Amino acid sequence: MHRRHLLQFSTLGALSGFLPRVAAAQAAASSWVELGAGLSLVQGFGAAVLVSEGKDGVALVDGGSSEGSAALLAMVRTRTGQAPSLLFNTHCHRNQVGSNASLGKAGARIVAHENTKLWLGTEIISKWENAVYAPLPAEALPNSTFYYDEQTLNFNEELRYGVLPQAHTDGDIYVFFPARNVLMAGDVVSNTYPLLDYSTNGWIGGMINGLNTLLGIVDDDTRIINSSGVELRKPQLQEQVDMLYAMIDRIGTHYYAGGSLAEFIASKPTMDFDARWGDPTLFLTTAYESAWGHVTEVRRFRR
Repeated sequence: MHRRHLLQFSTLGALSGFLPRVAAAQAAASSWVELGAGLSLVQGFGAAVLVSEGKDGVALVDGGSSEGSAALLAMVRTRTGQAPSLLFNTHCHRNQVGSNASLGKAGARIVAHENTKLWLGTEIISKWENAVYAPLPAEALPNSTFYYDEQTLNFNEELRYGVLPQAHTDGDIYVFFPARNVLMAGDVVSNTYPLLDYSTNGWIGGMINGLNTLLGIVDDDTRIINSSGVELRKPQLQEQVDMLYAMIDRIGTHYYAGGSLAEFIASKPTMDFDARWGDPTLFLTTAYESAWGHVTEVRRFRR
């Protein structure tokens, strides 16, 4: 699979210069944006990464893709003078966990929800993208997991993190920097139609619940960062919730009328949202398929 190509190339003497060239190209295309003293947003390595540096060392929220990890970590070390000793995985997708292996081998603490660890330790058959993901090696698995409730960790400053159950996946977490009023929300928050990864138990109702949890944490001044590196605010979270409530109602109505997915898509149920949220094709498929496992719960989300 293409996610392993760089590792395979690195073993071939004839291509010994390949990784440095790739790392240099990635670094050149990346960006490092200061969000305040000691807190930065890095983009260009597979997914947005938050970098915290201070008296306790360097922490990352997400670690980019495996292809981008070497360049990302080299940039972090150059900018901060240290290697990260703390890493959060907001969920199990490969664009978020690419630095797990190298940082895990180096003894870093890797924090995630227990479900993220379970997914990373097993084969994932992703039907919606027609892909299979092999388990990660033991050293790449999160080594500090939790199940419930919001957790607090003091590392450079107070960090608060908690689970958003069965939203984008079943192991999504947020990481909140209350002193900065900055919150990293992974892929639960989106500025386009969100993805409901039903292969890892995400679903539209869980995303509604997760967003409502975040709405109870943030205020109008909170900077909310998603995995695309887009900065959002509370009204945009509310906008996403409102759209999802409308869509789960339409999905439920179609279910109970005995309609098929093809018929649902043909009915253009997102027509009044497309100008704001973009192409609905993948969203419609994953939202519809994800809700089947919760068919008896769908009516509870009607306003």
